Amino acid sequence: MSFFIIAALVYFSMHALVWARISAQLQLGRRAALLGMFVAGLLTVTPFLAHFIPPTWPQPLVRTAWWLVYCWIGVIFYLFWLQLGTHVCELVLRLFPAAWRTWFPRGKQQLQAVLIITTLVVGYGLYAATQWHVPRLTIPSPHVSRDVRIVLVSDTHFGVMTWQAWVERLAAFIRNLEPDLVLFAGDQVNDHPDWLAPKAAVLADINPPLGMFGVLGNHEFYVGLQTSRVFHDQAQIRLLRNETLVLPETGIQLIGIDDPAWGFKDRGMTAQVLETLTPELLPNHFQILVTHRPWGWQEKAVLLGIDLQVAGHTHGGQIFPFRWFVRTHYKHLAGHFQQQESHLFVTTGAGTWGPPLRVGARPEVVVIDLIRQRE
Repeated sequence: MSFFIIAALVYFSMHALVWARISAQLQLGRRAALLGMFVAGLLTVTPFLAHFIPPTWPQPLVRTAWWLVYCWIGVIFYLFWLQLGTHVCELVLRLFPAAWRTWFPRGKQQLQAVLIITTLVVGYGLYAATQWHVPRLTIPSPHVSRDVRIVLVSDTHFGVMTWQAWVERLAAFIRNLEPDLVLFAGDQVNDHPDWLAPKAAVLADINPPLGMFGVLGNHEFYVGLQTSRVFHDQAQIRLLRNETLVLPETGIQLIGIDDPAWGFKDRGMTAQVLETLTPELLPNHFQILVTHRPWGWQEKAVLLGIDLQVAGHTHGGQIFPFRWFVRTHYKHLAGHFQQQESHLFVTTGAGTWGPPLRVGARPEVVVIDLIRQRE
């Protein structure tokens, strides 16, 4: 409950500052300023109200409501930072002679500049969120019995905001990469799991030779474990829940661990579960650890000699400047890391959460080629 209270206060403060700046820029009266604060209060609760829309409502109507609510979050986010920036600039410029600050726009011109920049950034973010980047990693190993191409997908966040055409495009994109094996690193499901059967059917058609495997992310727990499992069954994604599995005739051993689900207090859970699975690890196999968050790699996976860990969750920050904030909690924010012979790849994810934008953190589908290396 405290999280939601803090989130609501922060969200209201963003609206309040933006409206206060607009009131000053347009020189509005007291009545208009107070009315704006009332509207700010209403907008603050819209993300929470969206989650209480009955599932009996038509999907197109619910989708429209969610898109409006979450696109607005992106808009107010950049309006807030830009308006805060203009205010700081005005304060700093007061330290200089008046003749030196005539170039800085004020009033309506300043507001127009803020609105134009916000429109451009949000428009770019909406477009960028649909353009997948394909990072590639090649790992030679004597443990694999043949070359294997892995496609790593994470953080699709399928829900009411996800268009069926987007899922079909993603599935075709994955198939065109010609994977032998597809791994899903959590947060496949975001909301409205009972509406996701058509999307699951599209994923099932990917059908790579070695199958599709995944782990549970925090959002699968949030929406309900049972309904999340139904989605994965429909999509023919085999969930690995704190267990190991050997892929026959490949020399590959998969290890899948559930997400801690309830935040930073369970940071050591991945390492603890990995410790319990240690007797099952096969040193003569190429071991792939699949987790949702990039935890446990340095603490345990490297020490156990696990060849590769793949993870997601961070979204690479998703929208600038969140990258800086996310890095305070995740040392391995995104990309490829290596320590000794152990590799870690943290993907920025294929989808979005909250605002359907990507600014400074491109969405991606990762290709990892395991190459048979003769000893």
